Amino acid sequence: METERQASLDPYEDLREKMSIMSMMAPHPDLLSRETITAPGGLTKDQHPILVLPDNFRFTSLTDEELDCLLSYYCRIHTPGEQKRGFVVIVDRRNDTWLQARATLMKLREHFPSRIEMIYCIEPNGIIQKTFGAGFKQVNGYNLPVKFVQKPEELCDGFIPHDQLPPTVGGPLLYDHRIWCEHRVAVEKYEMNTCELDAESTDVMDKMRNTDLPNETDETDELIKEQLVLRNHLKNDVNEGIKRGNALQDCVLQYDSAHPVVNLERIPDRMRNILLIRECMERLSQVEKQFDNFWSEHYPTLLQCQQLRKFEVKFRDLWPTLQDRLKALNLVSEKIGDAVDLVRSDELTDVMDDIEELIPQAKDILAMGKRLTAKRHYADDSIRPKCKELEELISELETKSKTCEEKLQRCRELEDRMSKAEKWCREGMDRLATRWTISPDASAAGIVRDIDQFLSETLIFKLDNPKEFHNQFKVHATPEMNERLPELLRELDEVRQQCISRKVSLGWKNDSDARRSSMAVTTSRPIRTGSR
Repeated sequence: METERQASLDPYEDLREKMSIMSMMAPHPDLLSRETITAPGGLTKDQHPILVLPDNFRFTSLTDEELDCLLSYYCRIHTPGEQKRGFVVIVDRRNDTWLQARATLMKLREHFPSRIEMIYCIEPNGIIQKTFGAGFKQVNGYNLPVKFVQKPEELCDGFIPHDQLPPTVGGPLLYDHRIWCEHRVAVEKYEMNTCELDAESTDVMDKMRNTDLPNETDETDELIKEQLVLRNHLKNDVNEGIKRGNALQDCVLQYDSAHPVVNLERIPDRMRNILLIRECMERLSQVEKQFDNFWSEHYPTLLQCQQLRKFEVKFRDLWPTLQDRLKALNLVSEKIGDAVDLVRSDELTDVMDDIEELIPQAKDILAMGKRLTAKRHYADDSIRPKCKELEELISELETKSKTCEEKLQRCRELEDRMSKAEKWCREGMDRLATRWTISPDASAAGIVRDIDQFLSETLIFKLDNPKEFHNQFKVHATPEMNERLPELLRELDEVRQQCISRKVSLGWKNDSDARRSSMAVTTSRPIRTGSR
């Protein structure tokens, strides 16, 4: 049987409909079990659903409220398409009276809530009732599409197939009203559960979609945990719903405790229930698929938010420290050119050690930010400026650190050369006074060789070339060095001249050697500290 039952676009509307159907029978819990009306599941050739009013004298005993409730229920459990096409109602009154038959038809006219395609009324077959039949069979008096038949065999007039009739009116369909009621209640509960899960899925997605993303890492972590719990709970409920559907389907397919249903065509009411169950299971599968599609887009956003908050925390914690170290580096760099004492201190070393430790951390944060932007992060416009600022600050720190180290190295090299030169001058004056005199233990030639060797030591501190000194150290010389250097250069020249004079006094006559040893040292002008 092709079903026309479609899930509503609004799960809440469908849920309200299911609740309405179930609630209408709540005031009358035993009304269905009385078998006043049956829906064996048969269809006419034009697909009109068949309802049967059994010959059990119960229909006319119903109150108007009970009748409205029962007829409305039987109509609404059919699809909207079936309701629109209209019902075929078989009224079995073979053992009843024409008065009851007429009363039944009148109640159907007044209370039936949907379209009636045709009413087949099986006439009372009592001898006395047959006498009065002619007067009661006036169709015009009912304002209904009624056809009276004397026996069930006449129902199969080409409009109703014989195999679509239940046993109570001579058909082959298998129908047990007690089992039908049990299955109907179970299927309705399952439909209700399916609608609830659909509505719950919509609620969960709306809640997740409308939740503002937190600004703190801890809150983001907590939100992800909460939404994972909601997601897992919903997924478990849907999977359990599908399992219940399979179990309910197996139950409906079981004809009795020992035999499964072999031919569902002979039990169309169960076929209808099976199709309803499968529709519900398919709907649950669609609910799961819809939620999975939503989650596949929503969860990465949560993870991006989590990564963004971690990036922001690390950036926020490290940025002030980097700026502080940059300020300290600038301060030390300024001091290096002012005093040689600072050059000998550990202040710059401490700053450089801090920067050396911080730069790898900053590069890790920068790499983290670039990874986020490479994945089309939703906060790309916030991450990129931070990455640019961080990259510029790292570059500035590295450049200034290198410049500062070079400046310090030059200052220390100059300081070392000047210290060696001062020591050489002191040692030369001492040797001139004590060692470089002729004595029984020292010959003139030996003293000259010793003086030549001593003069060659000036190559170590390289202060005899003012041009080279200006090129290498004019930017890095401190004011103190500029004050000491002219006096030092004069001392160097004096010691050299005295050494050469001592060699001459000892009989050194080689003019070419004298020219090579006599290095005319001009007094260098003071070196100005380079402008910043």
